[in-house]
Amino acid sequence: MALPGVGGVNQEVLRRVKAAASPAELHEIHQWAIRNVTKLTALADLHDQLFCRVVSLVVAGLEREGWGWPPAPYCWLQLGSGARREQMISTDQDNALIYELPGRVHEEAERYFSEMADRVVRGLAEVGYPLCQGYVMAVNPRWRGTPEQWEGRVQNYLDYPDWANIRLLLIAVDQRPVCGAERLGIHVRRRLVTALQEARYALWSAARHAWEDQPAALTAFGNIRTAKGEWEGTLDIKTGLYAPLVGSVRLWAVHWSIEEPATRRRIESLANAGAWNREDAREVARALETCITLRWQRHRRCIEANARPDDRIRVAELPREEYERLRRALVAVRVLQKRTRQYFQHLYRRR
Repeated sequence: MALPGVGGVNQEVLRRVKAAASPAELHEIHQWAIRNVTKLTALADLHDQLFCRVVSLVVAGLEREGWGWPPAPYCWLQLGSGARREQMISTDQDNALIYELPGRVHEEAERYFSEMADRVVRGLAEVGYPLCQGYVMAVNPRWRGTPEQWEGRVQNYLDYPDWANIRLLLIAVDQRPVCGAERLGIHVRRRLVTALQEARYALWSAARHAWEDQPAALTAFGNIRTAKGEWEGTLDIKTGLYAPLVGSVRLWAVHWSIEEPATRRRIESLANAGAWNREDAREVARALETCITLRWQRHRRCIEANARPDDRIRVAELPREEYERLRRALVAVRVLQKRTRQYFQHLYRRR
């Protein structure tokens, strides 16, 4: 099953992004892209370009209004699927901000970056990226700060590793610098991966939670488990396949000090490091390809029908070959979840 696409983004589109003078102009480009770009990597690149142009417009606007230029180096991060470059056609915001503070003007700098965060998040919403329902955006003080503040929060979460705090750590691990001083994002990610690598209870707790509360959508007999009630007969590919796969791979990547956020590259790195045998890695990679392709196709159909994109497919309508491919992907992810739970349970109890 080939990954989506033939239609990319040409130089004229990128020129228009760089020349855009307002979020409204960027919104037009965004709307064109979700209907016409059919190559996943090209769309991920365009998401980054739109993000960075919003930041540039905000910085220029702040300077015009008397805030001055940024008082210190900063780095905007994509989180979640944006960090992994696995966004679908229509995606909401997940972002964060890291900045340094100059010696004698801390309060002024904090006010500047707070204002920047507010304007960037609002600007992205105007472009067409809805606000994150979980409030994982730089406008939330939890998701912006200096490297020292980020490290302090990480330690606080590790000191009280209930599921809420572990979840925040796992969200923060999947981050990628998108504009600004890239070194700041790389530094924070490296420190976070190192800290989590030693947090055996947190890793085991996350693996156990995924096994018990976010299992791949299989019945006890190995068939595809579909929803009941309002969505009867459908499978949510994101929660039933994608999230369990990505979550398990993430834990292994952290444990093996793999800082790369992209799931496909994490799988390759785990095989290269000897953490997984080659056949297991190929099976999980095939499951990821199946998942991303089915999600992309579903989003594309929704867009073409002028409907809000979702991840629900009607399993009974799948051709037999596609049904078997999906079932095999679910089996691979359930096997991965079981192996992940057992491995990290053993690692924790070895202490």
